[in-house]
Amino acid sequence: MWNDNETKEDLIDFHYLVNSINSILDNDRLVPSTIGIYGGWGSGKSSLMKLIEHENEKKDNIVIKFNGWLFEGYEDAKTALLSNLIDELIKNRTWDGKAKKYLGRLIKKVKWLKVLSTTSKIGLNTYLSSSTDFDYSNVLNEISNINVDDYIKNIQSEESELIEKGVREFRLDFAELIKETKAKRLVVLIDDLDRCNPDTIISTLEAIKLFLFAEKSIFLISADERLINYAVKKRFPELPSQEYDVSKDYLEKLIQFPIRIPSLNESEFETYINLLFCKIHLETSKFNTLRTKIFELSPEQNKILDSRLNAENINNYLDDVPELLKEDLILSKQINPILVSILSGNPRQCKRFLNLLMIRLNMAKSKGIELKKNVLAKLMLLEYFKTESFNKLVRSTYESDDTVMKFLESDTDDVPNTFKGWQTDIWLQKWIDIDPKLSGIDLKLYFYFTRGDNKIDFISNKRLSPEAKEILKGLLSGTTSLKNKAISASESIPKSDILIVFSEVTNRILTEEDLKNRGELNKILVQYCKKHEILISEYCAFIEKTPESILMPANAANLMLITKDTGFEQNAKTIIQKWTDSSNTILAKAAKKQLK
Repeated sequence: MWNDNETKEDLIDFHYLVNSINSILDNDRLVPSTIGIYGGWGSGKSSLMKLIEHENEKKDNIVIKFNGWLFEGYEDAKTALLSNLIDELIKNRTWDGKAKKYLGRLIKKVKWLKVLSTTSKIGLNTYLSSSTDFDYSNVLNEISNINVDDYIKNIQSEESELIEKGVREFRLDFAELIKETKAKRLVVLIDDLDRCNPDTIISTLEAIKLFLFAEKSIFLISADERLINYAVKKRFPELPSQEYDVSKDYLEKLIQFPIRIPSLNESEFETYINLLFCKIHLETSKFNTLRTKIFELSPEQNKILDSRLNAENINNYLDDVPELLKEDLILSKQINPILVSILSGNPRQCKRFLNLLMIRLNMAKSKGIELKKNVLAKLMLLEYFKTESFNKLVRSTYESDDTVMKFLESDTDDVPNTFKGWQTDIWLQKWIDIDPKLSGIDLKLYFYFTRGDNKIDFISNKRLSPEAKEILKGLLSGTTSLKNKAISASESIPKSDILIVFSEVTNRILTEEDLKNRGELNKILVQYCKKHEILISEYCAFIEKTPESILMPANAANLMLITKDTGFEQNAKTIIQKWTDSSNTILAKAAKKQLK
């Protein structure tokens, strides 16, 4: 298994991104500046930051890390960043008298800001009366010779002269302190900003611009750009985005150099998976030598669209390839084409998929059962991407003793009607064609270790993108215009998000007790599925497994509407035929009418 934390061990070949960022850091003409490292959750942002940290610690640079998420809820974001920065500067150097003077003044200013941030929210008098252990006179001494009357008078005005003076003084003192460090650069790494709430995101960005934008300083901000855009729009809700994209302008003013981490393509994903397998099968020294060879290819060898490490070329790098590694490289070749499309080239999701694969193998081993890794991996692909189809296969396996896979893999006309649609679904056909073949294998042993999992762990941990969240919110809203807008917008989100939104809506249908609301949800689901061909098989599987007691008359017509002129039309008729004998008399009547 593999650790899921950030690492300075590069398995993705980030050197070209590191070199690009260092070219900015080392250029005197480009400082001070702010660099944005943008990428989705799990794309490798934190690991890239770790690599940059490691590179710059070798130079005469001061490198300081700040994680706003750790301070969220405990402190104001601005003062948390300033306090952390000054604390780390104190630890980083031995300071002379002149520098100590600036440090002392900065410490006082941070304390002043802490008081200001607290009292400006609830009023000075309220704060003092409610905090019995608040040493009023001591704090006033610590925040310089500020006139008390002026302080109280101006405390709630963010545009006050007092605040402006404090900001100016802090910037000047900070700039002088940085000069005194004698370091070439002050490099501040701000990570996990996209985990914070919108207010914290904005406060952190503003703290950089207001207080810290000084000579020699470089700030690297790691975040999902979409979440920062969302935070900016929340901050300025009065500006309609369709007329003026305030978030784009705001970011361009704060971040001079955007660096975007691309999703891994199919060849890069295969290399990444294969390196993960090499890491667990090879000794550390052997693995590091292999990794270096792979990422230091000559220009003639460096074909960026080809897999750098695979089952075919492993012998070019290793004299003695362990048998287990050979098996895993073949497994990687089999599952990679589908896995990369499912996970959108996301390294963390890949690692979680493989970790879960290993967990389930170990669970079986602890019961004395040896599962085949490639069989389990193939089943997990279906479980991840086509959850309803996977559940349908599980039910069928227990009911018909594994005969379904035999028919599906032989591509005959003997496939049960409820599975005929699988033969025309491109994704399902691609999955069926992956080796190994599953007919003749007792799949019940494999399903035993997935029982109770309608969605496996890494699905539930996967965060919807802000766009997908907005789409889900629109689908569940009360207005027709918002629903229609959400359905149209859903064409632009990744396939994985399309499936998760589908699951969210179906879960609500199953738990909704109000008939009117359930009817509306069914209508929304049909409209959503009509927009996405990939959902037809999932809709059929969902409808088939739904208790007839909660199905509605419209479900019969909807099922035929969605499957019309598709490979699932016969499947739909089979399901509706079954409903004609339902104890839900209203559904039975609607089914009979539909079949006529």
